Amino acid sequence: MNKYTNLSDFEINKKVASHYLPCDYNLNEHTKTVELIGFLGDTDEYNVYATFDPCNNPTNAMPIIIENKIASVPQLNGDLWICSHHPFYATTNNLYRAAMELFLLMKDAENE
Repeated sequence: MNKYTNLSDFEINKKVASHYLPCDYNLNEHTKTVELIGFLGDTDEYNVYATFDPCNNPTNAMPIIIENKIASVPQLNGDLWICSHHPFYATTNNLYRAAMELFLLMKDAENE
């Protein structure tokens, strides 16, 4: 069962960031974004130089999809996408969201 279907995109993005991002990031609860940041010298101050939104942004999602060999196909009689990496699968109407749910299921299996 996919325990990620009821989470918001922001919650999924936060979880994906914790497994994937090699850089510093900030979780902005106010704007519901994962911000990629660079610290300014030896201070706690930082600049936001990008956002990380793999549930909606192909620039963020595709490296994860390719590196993890996640397959995607459209459902033939509907508007859903099915993403899979045997034995796991995820289905939603958002291709990138389905792939990120699957990525998290794969990471869960690695940690069992």
